[in-house]
Amino acid sequence: MNTEERLLALLRSQDYRPMDRNALARTLEVPSPERAAFRATLRRLEESGVLLRVRRGALVLRRTTEDAPLRGRMRRVSPTLLLFVADAEGQERLHRMLPQAEAGELALRVEPRRAHGAMDGDCVLASLRMVAPPGYRRRHRGHRPRPEDLQPEVRIEEVTARKRGFWVGIYRPGGRFGYMVGDGNTAPELVRLVQPPPAELQEGMCICVQILTLPVGPHSEATGRVAEVLGFPTEGGVCISSVIRKYSLPESFPEAVLKEAESLPEEPAPEEAAERFRTGHPVVITIDPEDARDFDDAFSLVASPEGWELAVHIADVSHYVRPGSALDAEARRRGNSTYLPGRVIPMLPPRLCDGLCSLLPGRLRLTKLCLMRFAPDGSVLSADFRESSIVSTCRLDYQQALRVLQGEGSTGQAQVDAMLLEAYKLAGLLRSRRLRHGALDLELPQTRVLVDEQGRPTKAVTEMSDPAHHLIEEFMLAANQCVAQALRTRLLPAIYRVHEQPDPAKLHEFALLAASYGIPAGALNNRRDLIEVLEAIKVHPQADLLLPALLRSLMRARYSPHPLGHFGLAIGDYCHFTSPIRRYADLIVHRAFSRLLGRRSPLPSPAELADIADHISETERNSAAAEAEATRTLLEQLLPRSEEA
Repeated sequence: MNTEERLLALLRSQDYRPMDRNALARTLEVPSPERAAFRATLRRLEESGVLLRVRRGALVLRRTTEDAPLRGRMRRVSPTLLLFVADAEGQERLHRMLPQAEAGELALRVEPRRAHGAMDGDCVLASLRMVAPPGYRRRHRGHRPRPEDLQPEVRIEEVTARKRGFWVGIYRPGGRFGYMVGDGNTAPELVRLVQPPPAELQEGMCICVQILTLPVGPHSEATGRVAEVLGFPTEGGVCISSVIRKYSLPESFPEAVLKEAESLPEEPAPEEAAERFRTGHPVVITIDPEDARDFDDAFSLVASPEGWELAVHIADVSHYVRPGSALDAEARRRGNSTYLPGRVIPMLPPRLCDGLCSLLPGRLRLTKLCLMRFAPDGSVLSADFRESSIVSTCRLDYQQALRVLQGEGSTGQAQVDAMLLEAYKLAGLLRSRRLRHGALDLELPQTRVLVDEQGRPTKAVTEMSDPAHHLIEEFMLAANQCVAQALRTRLLPAIYRVHEQPDPAKLHEFALLAASYGIPAGALNNRRDLIEVLEAIKVHPQADLLLPALLRSLMRARYSPHPLGHFGLAIGDYCHFTSPIRRYADLIVHRAFSRLLGRRSPLPSPAELADIADHISETERNSAAAEAEATRTLLEQLLPRSEEA
């Protein structure tokens, strides 16, 4: 490094204390003949604003936007692993500061003593500095660390917004008023109660505790007071209630939102629907789970010697939920619906999600339409986009559709049966093309817990993806891809569903794990190698262990205002368009979709779009964690019964 580079490295180092120009020259061992040039460099850097003169002529680096605190969110992966995830602007800064880092979203580890009491999901301000790794100075005495040897150290400076005002855990007696034992992720492992608990509280009950003090320092403790006694975890409904409170899921809608929903008509105006496009397809159907209540997607299909014309009809939620409305603000805050066993926390009030926007059979509904034409080999010939209206012919669940596809039953309507069988042919072509082009088949068995009216678990059902699921999946994937491609081509601001390239280090770790189970994995840097390992895992006796491990080695899908591509699907353009009743991302895409049609639909600014993408990525993660915990807890309650049987 030349003298100027050495000077700036010194000023940025964690050990630097403000010095005047003579002290700087001595510290940097600038030879006497070069002192004049060194002083000229200092003057130039000071005049250009890089250096700032403080007390007694001492010089420091002027604070720049790159030095300003990073805004972001905390993510607790386990009781011992806490990560800082910067917002969209912070991610760009981090990639400039850490050019050697992998592309994609960066999550930086935070030592508990530097976390300032931040918990999972809290919004924070963080500072970042580059330091030598532990033990470096002991191993390299007398040598300054090279830039490539430094690693980021994150310190949380301030918690700007708490995700939770309450903690949920189990009551244990002890001390003066007792303790709450938390899970270490959503709540501290131990919270001391500082006020007398309710008289009915017993050991082992689930309680909701109001936060009083946080464990900010290494020797401080968390304290709180009992705000609500939920009951014993095995009592009916307590498990779901505790999950709802633990993950801060909203149980009710604000009055202004309900009032706005009530002001909407029960049915679309016939004259409004008449102005919209109709495909002329004789049959339009929905296929959903048996217990589904909101139907936001339907399809119709017509076959010809030239191929197929597929219409994917999606509920036009954006027609009713307008930007700036109370409905829109609440939907954005919630981000998505959350599906717990026996309970749904919807994104929209029931009047919309179960009624006006739901594509119920025999009811007139307003829709957004993606009309695709496919060649006999399954390739897309064209895609048109329209505002449309439909009347759904019938509503099927997956089992009903599957019986028709397997030749074991009928819907009772010959036209519906014929369309289903034709749709099965097209879906098979789309799926085989997708897998040939490198898409990863990462399907896992899904466990669903059934509960009774009191919320007690009665049965666990394992569901595997079948031809009926594949049919709907392929049609929705095709529509999502066509819409994303059109939005990108027209340079319309939207939110994309992105899945970035995996971290090579994590793939290497998984390769070692796979090898220990007798599956040679190599470096897994090549997609084809990854697909071969995936196929080997599916027939391995320990597939239920290895497949989730492989999923964890990949990046987590998220939302972004930039079309960064989808690694798992092996496509460049992808968005969520097909579920606007339950995902806010789809609602934003629908507004951009209206621009495709020449409508003057207001869209968020780039900065607001980035904030929305960050927020709904977090709400989705929160909902997924809540759904997983509710299922896991109820399964544990079923186990003792299974063992007795």
